[in-house]
Amino acid sequence: MQTLRMGDFGMTGRIAAIFAALTFSAAAAAEDLHGVWRGVLATPAGELRIEMEIGEETAVLVSVDQGGARIEASEVDADGVWFHAAFPALAASYEAELDAGRLDGVFTQGGAALPLALERGRFSDSAPDAQADPADIEMTVQSQGRLAGSLRLPDGQGPFPAVLLLNGSGSQDRDATVAGQPVFAVLAQALAEAGFASLRLDDRGVGGSEAVAPESPRDLAADAAAALSALRSRDETDPACVGVLGHSEGGLVAFLAAEAGADPAFIVTLAAPAASMRETLFEQAEALNRASGATGEQIAANRALQQAVFSAMETSDAQTAPQAIAEALEAHGLEPDAARQQGAVWGQAYALAALDLDPAPAMAGYRGPVAALLAGRDLQVLPDQTAARVEAARSGLETRVEIVQGVNHLFQDAESGLPSEYAASPHAIAPQSLETIIEALEELTAQGCPAR
Repeated sequence: MQTLRMGDFGMTGRIAAIFAALTFSAAAAAEDLHGVWRGVLATPAGELRIEMEIGEETAVLVSVDQGGARIEASEVDADGVWFHAAFPALAASYEAELDAGRLDGVFTQGGAALPLALERGRFSDSAPDAQADPADIEMTVQSQGRLAGSLRLPDGQGPFPAVLLLNGSGSQDRDATVAGQPVFAVLAQALAEAGFASLRLDDRGVGGSEAVAPESPRDLAADAAAALSALRSRDETDPACVGVLGHSEGGLVAFLAAEAGADPAFIVTLAAPAASMRETLFEQAEALNRASGATGEQIAANRALQQAVFSAMETSDAQTAPQAIAEALEAHGLEPDAARQQGAVWGQAYALAALDLDPAPAMAGYRGPVAALLAGRDLQVLPDQTAARVEAARSGLETRVEIVQGVNHLFQDAESGLPSEYAASPHAIAPQSLETIIEALEELTAQGCPAR
């Protein structure tokens, strides 16, 4: 069966990273395994959050990052603390052992063996409690829906320069937790130690934020504009020195917010795409496949599969796209159930709006200072190509473009750059990356903020 790798550019509930159309099969499970389990499958193309509901004689997989798709299982062998499930439709299997209240196992498909650990509870049960950290102040922002977040302040007397943090693709909590790594929580602490206030938000439908589905990246830009306004209104912040830091898709959203009149004092982007989603995902898929050992023939076949999906998307609307995409995938060998699931994900209005959205005009239109930081071992937003695009779009404007060597898409120290390394990294963000980010912010505030 072919593997469709589209990448992590999209957002959970909007666009999902696709490793394969996950179709789980399972049935009865031992009593100790009953209940709801959650875990993150780190695939070469990105991460998929999975919830598995194990009942008396049933099991259901909830693919949180693929529109919340629910797939009933049909084949399970549970013996005491051992759990085995086979998924014939994908030629895949999952084997795990119950140990200290956690299922530790391996998901195997197409010759790839991927670690998959499941713990009890739903992802919504594990949303961060902002009040648990006394350094944080709970904030809410009203946009198309209510957004909940945490304001982190430096020690001392304000008003402080402030940064709105915008996470990348996927419905993430305010800490931008990826593979168990609280990326934005660590960044917020580093910013506070350097004298910057910061606001980080739960995505729509996560934690304390309302579940209002966006129909395009411009809806997220409206959220960012509302959050910037709220951040400026705080007594603790300097209203003339409030900017945006966006990671991955968050960098695109930052420029779209500026284009819509949000007027940030500065913009920092971390591994942000500077091309359309279509072009970014073509490049990303090839890089991930090469790093995973795929042959030239496999890479070409995957590109043809992507092109079939994109062609169906560009000739459809939100009503017709799911069926058109499913038919295109079936024609390329995907099982009907898997094709329908992916059609539902990629046929959403957000995906259609994002497909050919070019960031360049918004990047060129922003007149404030910019720091575009890229990751030298990033396989999801390729650094050299992206640097050239940023320099072209920002020609003649105050712009710092820098590639941080030796780090991956999350700016962690990395060997291969594959997403499978995220969870094992000793740092949510590498110390050298934090130093570069702080240095860039200090430079930008000196340029973009009056009397600094």
